[in-house]
Amino acid sequence: MPSQARAGVRHAGSLYGRTFRWLGTPVRKVEAEAEHLHEVEHAGESPETPLVAFLGIFLFLLPIFLIMLGLALLAAHIAG
Repeated sequence: MPSQARAGVRHAGSLYGRTFRWLGTPVRKVEAEAEHLHEVEHAGESPETPLVAFLGIFLFLLPIFLIMLGLALLAAHIAG
């Protein structure tokens, strides 16, 4: 591979790397906050511990409920 092509590939790789790190920053912040809430819930050191636990259960069950509702509405529409 010629040196210019190699330099271009290296430069593009660094650009993609910086872009993906920049795009991943909000995701890492959300993950860090979720980990903190998980630690607070397990320690039980906060008066909001029950709220965090119920919110976790709700956010776990919400997608399941929405999928089941969508399937039920689709079946009703098809049965027509």
